[in-house]
Amino acid sequence: MSQELSVDQRVMLLASPDDERLSYFLEQVKSSSQLWSLSNEQGFVMVETDEGDCVMVWPDAEFAAQWAVDDWDDCEPVLIDLATFKSTWLPSLITDEVSIAVFPNIEDEGKLLTATELSEQLGK
Repeated sequence: MSQELSVDQRVMLLASPDDERLSYFLEQVKSSSQLWSLSNEQGFVMVETDEGDCVMVWPDAEFAAQWAVDDWDDCEPVLIDLATFKSTWLPSLITDEVSIAVFPNIEDEGKLLTATELSEQLGK
C-alpha cells in the first residue's frame, strides 16, 4: 500500500527535482502495484514534447488530479494495474515510440523516459 502523505509532504515532493520524484514514483508503484494517468472521453491524455508524444503517469490519484485543470478539466485520474501496464502498455508504447512523463508536477516538469527505460526501472 502506498504511504499517506501530509499536504506539506505533497508540496515538498512536487517541488523536488525530477529524479527524486522518479524515485518516489518507482517506490510507490512497486509497493502498491498500481499507477495513475488521466483520461477523458477521447482516451488517455497525451502531451507533445520536444522529443515527441508522451503519456503522463503518477503514483496516486491525487497527484494526477492536480493536472485535471484548464485544458484537461474534463479529465479524470484512472488507475492502471502495474501488471497490465507492464504487459500491455509498455510494449505498445515501445512500438509506437511514445515517451512517458513520470510524475510531472504542476510546473510541467517530469522525468521523461522512454518506455524501455521505464520498463527497466520497474523490473520484470
